Amino acid sequence: MLNVRVIAGLLLTLILAACSSQPGKPTGSQDTTPNLGALSAIEVLIANHRLKEAEDNLLKIDLFSLSDVKQIHFYWLTAQLSVALGRGDAALTAINAVAPGSFAQLPHLNTHASGFLRAQALHLLTQYIASARERMFIAGALSDEQVYSQNHEAIWSSLLQADETEIELLAQKSSTTVFKGWLDLALIIKRTQIDLDRQLSALRQWQVKYHNHPAAKQLPGDLEQIEDYVQSRAKHIALMLPLSGKLASTGKSLQDGLLAAYYQALQAGVDVPEIKIYDTAKSKDFWSLYQQAIMDGNELVIGPLEKKSVIRLQQEEYLPVPTLALNYGNRDQSENPEQLFQFGLAVEDEAELASHYARQQGYNRALVLAPKGNWGERVFNRFSQSWQAQGGELIEAQFFSGKADYNKVIARLMSVDDSERRARRLRKQLGVRLEFQARRRQDVDFIFVAALPHQARQIKPTLAFNFAKNIPVIATSQIYSGQKNRKKDKDLEDIVFCDIPWVLNNNAMRKKIHKLWPNTRNSLDRLYALGLDAYQLYPKLGQIKALKNSNVQGQTGQLAMDPYGQIMRNLPFAQFIKGQAKKIQAPLVLNQESHAQSIQKF
Repeated sequence: MLNVRVIAGLLLTLILAACSSQPGKPTGSQDTTPNLGALSAIEVLIANHRLKEAEDNLLKIDLFSLSDVKQIHFYWLTAQLSVALGRGDAALTAINAVAPGSFAQLPHLNTHASGFLRAQALHLLTQYIASARERMFIAGALSDEQVYSQNHEAIWSSLLQADETEIELLAQKSSTTVFKGWLDLALIIKRTQIDLDRQLSALRQWQVKYHNHPAAKQLPGDLEQIEDYVQSRAKHIALMLPLSGKLASTGKSLQDGLLAAYYQALQAGVDVPEIKIYDTAKSKDFWSLYQQAIMDGNELVIGPLEKKSVIRLQQEEYLPVPTLALNYGNRDQSENPEQLFQFGLAVEDEAELASHYARQQGYNRALVLAPKGNWGERVFNRFSQSWQAQGGELIEAQFFSGKADYNKVIARLMSVDDSERRARRLRKQLGVRLEFQARRRQDVDFIFVAALPHQARQIKPTLAFNFAKNIPVIATSQIYSGQKNRKKDKDLEDIVFCDIPWVLNNNAMRKKIHKLWPNTRNSLDRLYALGLDAYQLYPKLGQIKALKNSNVQGQTGQLAMDPYGQIMRNLPFAQFIKGQAKKIQAPLVLNQESHAQSIQKF
C-alpha cells in the first residue's frame, strides 16, 4: 500500500523542515495508545490553526509503530498541515505516499476530501490549470449545493490566475467539452479586460455555444454583473494627479500607465470615456479643484495621489461621484464617505502579507531589520502588529542608517557582540589567551527585512558573516529592483519576498513598454502598473464593494475590497534562486474583515 521511497523522502522533508525529530524504530504494525491519542490531538491543533504545535507533535510520531490505517491518517494530517502552511510540494508528497483511494479508509473524511486537498496543493505550487482540472473531476459528483458552489468558484479563481498562453494552448488541444468550455471562458475574460462591451458580447456567445456547461448554468465570479458594469460606467472621468512639482515623476508614471490602458482600449475599438486631466500640484486648495472637476461634468474621479488630499476627502460625509484615490488616507478611520475608494501600493500591506506567509511556514519567533526613519517605522509597526496578532513572538528589532553600519547593527541583532563581550571578560579574568568562536543567538526562526535592493545586497552577506546564513529571510517587494540582474542579485540568494504580477509574471505588455520607453525600467515601474489597474478597476468599484467575495485579477495583485472601501492586494511570493527571482507560491489571500481590523489597529 505504501511507497517506501516516498515515505523516506517525506520523513527527510519533515526532519529538515523542523531541524529536529525522533527517529522511528520498526516495531511492526501494532498501534500504541500514545500514538492514537497524538494523531487525534494533532487533528484538533490543525483545526484550531495552531500549526507550529501541530508540526512539532507530528514530528514526534513513531510512524513505524502505527497500523496501515493509522499511517494513512499520519499522511493525511501531514498533507493537511502542509497545505495550511503553504507548502504545496510537501502536501503532494504526503498525498502520493499512499495508494490511490487509500484516504477513503479514514471514516471521518468525505469521499472527495483528498481531491480537494490535492487541488489546494497544486494551486499553492502555481499549477493553476492542474488545480482547476482536479476540481472539475470532483464537481460532477458533489451533491451539497454550498460545497459545489465553493468548488465552482475555486475553479474560476485558479483559471483567472493561470498563464494566458498556457490556457490558449490547452484550449486548442482539448476535446473535452467541460474542460475546453472553462478554458474558453477564461480566455474571453483575460482578452477583454478593458473592453466591457466586447466582453459582454463574447460572454453571451459563449453561453449559447456552451449552454449545457456548468459555468453557463451558474456564471462564476462577478460575470453576471458585466451588463451592470456596461450600463453604469462613467462616460466622463477626471484624472487628478500631481504633474508638476516634487511628485511630478510619480504622477506622470501613474498617468502614463492609465493612458496606456486607455489607448489600448481605443485602438481596439472600445467605447472609452472622455478623460480630463487636472494637475493637483498647481492648486493650493484640492477640495476646490475637486468640486470644479464635478462642476465640469465628470461622473467619476481617479485620484488624488497626495495623502493629505485623500484625508481631505475622508472628512466629507458624502461625495457626489465615485472617487478612486491612488493612495490611502488615515487608515485608522473606520468611516469613510460611501463613494470613496482607496487604492495604492502601500508597503505596510506587504509587511502584513509577509507576517502571514511566515506563520504559514510554521515560524514562531521573529527578528526584524529595518531602516531608520518614517518608512522603516511604518513597515516595522505594521509587521509587528500583524505578527503578534497571529500569536507570533517578536524577539528583537534593529534599525540601520545605511551608512556602513550594517555589521554593527546585525551583530547586535544576532547577539554576536554579546558573545564577544563575554569572551573578552573571560580573557581578562583568567589572564590567558583563549581560543574563541563567536556565536549567534539560537532563539529565532526567521528575519523580516525591510530594505531597498542596494541595502539588501549588503545585508544578506553581513548576516552570513554573523553566522546567520541559514536563517530564512522574508522581505517586501522593495528588496527587488524588478529587473533581472544575476550578478548583483546573487547576494540576495534564498530571500523570499512578495511582489506584484506585473513584475513576477512573464508579461508581454511590460516587455513592450520597456522596449518603447526604457526609462520605465526603474523604481517607478510598479506605479505604471497601478495606473493600468486603476483604469481596469473604475467601472467595477460599486460591484466589488457590493459583492463580498469578488475580486479582480490585476497587474498589482489579486484585488479585493475591505468593508471600508480600501483595495486589498493579495500578492504571490517569490524567492531569489541563483540570482533570479522565481515565483514560489500563489497569492496569499487575506480575509477582508481581518485585514480591515488589522489596519484599523495600525
